[in-house]
Amino acid sequence: MDQPISPAGTRASRALLGAVVLLSASGLMFELTLTRIFSATIWYHYTFVAISVALFGWGLGGFLVYILRLGRHGDTVRQILVALSFLLSITLALFPCGILKFPLSPERLNYYLLLSVLPFLTGGATLSLAFESHGKDSNRLYFADLVGAALGTLAVPAAISLLGAETAVMAIAVLPALAAVLLSSSIATRSRGPWTALAGLAVLGTAAFTAWNFKTQTFTISNAPEKALYKLLAAHPGAQITSDKWNAYSRITSVQGFDEFHLARLFIDSDAETSVLRWDGSSAKPEDARSWFRAFPFRLANEPEVLVIGPGGGTDVVMAIAAGSPRVTAVEMNPLMIDCVRRLGDKAGNLYDHPKVNLVLEEGRNFIQRTDEKFDFIVLGFVDSWASVASGGLSLTESYLYTRDALEAYYDHLTDSGALVIIRWPTDIPRLVSNSVSLLSKRGMPMEEIGKHILAASIRTSEGPEPVETVFMLTRSPLSPEQVDRLLAGHEKAHIYHATSRISEPVYADLFSGKIDFDGYTDSFDTLATPVPDDHPFYFATDKPYGIASFVTRLFTPFVVAVLVVTAVILGGGRVLGFQAPGGQAVAYFGALGVGFIICEVSLLQRLILLLGHPIYTLVVLLFTLLVAGGLGSLFARRLEPARIGKALGWIIPAIVLLIALAAFGLPSLVRAALPLDLNARIAVAAALVFPFGFLMGMPFPLGLRRSAQDENGPAVSALWGINGVASVVGSIGGTMLAVAAGFTWVFLAAAACYAIAWTARPR
Repeated sequence: MDQPISPAGTRASRALLGAVVLLSASGLMFELTLTRIFSATIWYHYTFVAISVALFGWGLGGFLVYILRLGRHGDTVRQILVALSFLLSITLALFPCGILKFPLSPERLNYYLLLSVLPFLTGGATLSLAFESHGKDSNRLYFADLVGAALGTLAVPAAISLLGAETAVMAIAVLPALAAVLLSSSIATRSRGPWTALAGLAVLGTAAFTAWNFKTQTFTISNAPEKALYKLLAAHPGAQITSDKWNAYSRITSVQGFDEFHLARLFIDSDAETSVLRWDGSSAKPEDARSWFRAFPFRLANEPEVLVIGPGGGTDVVMAIAAGSPRVTAVEMNPLMIDCVRRLGDKAGNLYDHPKVNLVLEEGRNFIQRTDEKFDFIVLGFVDSWASVASGGLSLTESYLYTRDALEAYYDHLTDSGALVIIRWPTDIPRLVSNSVSLLSKRGMPMEEIGKHILAASIRTSEGPEPVETVFMLTRSPLSPEQVDRLLAGHEKAHIYHATSRISEPVYADLFSGKIDFDGYTDSFDTLATPVPDDHPFYFATDKPYGIASFVTRLFTPFVVAVLVVTAVILGGGRVLGFQAPGGQAVAYFGALGVGFIICEVSLLQRLILLLGHPIYTLVVLLFTLLVAGGLGSLFARRLEPARIGKALGWIIPAIVLLIALAAFGLPSLVRAALPLDLNARIAVAAALVFPFGFLMGMPFPLGLRRSAQDENGPAVSALWGINGVASVVGSIGGTMLAVAAGFTWVFLAAAACYAIAWTARPR
């Protein structure tokens, strides 16, 4: 242990492997926690930025090791590893202090990115140095790396739920401090003492700092002026936060005291809001509920069986009971929301324990796909979370609640006289109509008949002329003129988008009268109004021509260009300085692996989240299984002799290409077939589907690193690590843009193409 290690040493010690597990776990946990913090403070769109920053910092850390040649310093490498682990612990512990120092707003995004990239840069440098100094043992190191990340996926939900996202970051800082303790044990005896003492001090210090902040709540999110929560508090000085809880996919904040009509308002990630009414539990209250504009669909049936998806604070549940429903099935996926309402007790009519309410804690789309029940009304009232769910970084605008396939599932669970009711905004009408037309046309219904099944209207507010609350109805049976009159009675000032026998907006009247065809209808809007299938679930991506918002282009184009320029400068500079710089073949191989892995991972998680039905399973089942399988694949590939690596890659990579291509076209059918199974069976199916992808994709990267480390004239392992990390940035951004523009089938095919490129550039 006291002997100096040579570059690309042959075998990593148990202490080093344990440290890699801890470092990787801390990186993954910080990445996921950062998405939560960004979603709750700036906008949910910027959670994707957190993923890109993580991947860039991870790769940039490798380039730092490469340029500074940190892996070429013998025994000093151990001391550098301890120092870097210690530095990572400090940057993580202090991160909440820096980011919460000022009111949080998008204008300070560059400042947040700088603070965010420092821990990833340090962590990436630490791990790449471990691979650089023990490159011949890359398979075992990569196994430890992926297993550590997998354990991080299990730990992060508990950490955020118990501590809150801000304090969770401080708790994560304990992990690299523990890694420093392990690494210090491998330093030469003569200089081990000070490093061990420093590492131990880091463990105690970060633990104490975490406990102090948990008790005092000194560094917590308290002001994000762009968010609706803080706008409400500023507008109503008497309002106060009565509850503030986190879980792995949301922050739920309860505010009371802002008016007399509402008992509370619940905010999801500080912005999307849902109200809790003052209610005594009686069907006679509120007295005027039957006359509310959003309640007019209930006039279509007496004593209706109602399903409310995403009830939140429960307004639509109360409205259904007031309309005479003997039973309301409320499907809510967020237990924090339920807890907030239950804590209000009889002031909220004990809503979720009411005898007429059947509460189901499940994701709405998954519930409707699996239930055999039929309902007179299926209601979705402003069901938005505007929150990141940590789904592999793809958290821009996707929603499986409003796709054409979702509408088909709702439609098939209506009684013969039933109706789907979606309460949203005027901007939603073109796409809701488009989805409905696509659904009913597929079933052979003529356009004129389809128009009799759709009603869309908005109510204007007293503050201005713009329509706000909008009700869209898709009915199982055609609406007669008499039914339309009864539904809209008392709402003569409502703005009618479309209703049979009523004067409607020209574009809808022309569509259902046959004056324009469906393509002409979708082309007539300034925004995209095309149908949204499950393969392309970006319902809110309405910017023409491809759905990619202009702010995304402005945000990511300079970032990607900067990433590529920095990479080119570093690699070119290394070659000029005479370093072991990778050639074009190595750049193509490791770059293609970085892009292919990340976009395949994202597509898998998005496809299979429908099967499991809850965002928490994205972490604890899908991502965990994928990472563990990758680690096992890397460990299995360790058996290969150096001379057989090229030949093995010749069949491993084609197997990955074939598997991805099969998933592109076959996975949706498998998901539909498995949906009727119970939860445990669906978890087993999802894990079985993910495992072969992880197992095979866990082999090419460490084998490539090992092959390079065994070649005395091969490129530096740290440079290859950097290329892979930077390529992952490009892949995550490019894959997301491709998903928005073309759908996940094309993303899968792009992943297959990347692995095909890696096959052509593989080490021989």
